[in-house]
Amino acid sequence: MISQQRELRYAASQAFIESLDQLSDRLSQPDPALAAEPARRDTSRDTTRARSPQFTVQDLEDAVADIEQFTQERSA
Repeated sequence: MISQQRELRYAASQAFIESLDQLSDRLSQPDPALAAEPARRDTSRDTTRARSPQFTVQDLEDAVADIEQFTQERSA
């Protein structure tokens, strides 16, 4: 029984790590939608600034809470 739980935890952790690797790969690739757009110069704002994220601090806090809940349920 304990061995089976250990194997399930290991498989889940491997799947999670693989998902993180895939996410990292995806985020490191250029956005095809941006590459298709013609380059244009916007002089109304500072173009050296990074784009603001499409999510809020609350979104991040919710994600962290979900991950913490998931890991606690897995370790219980």
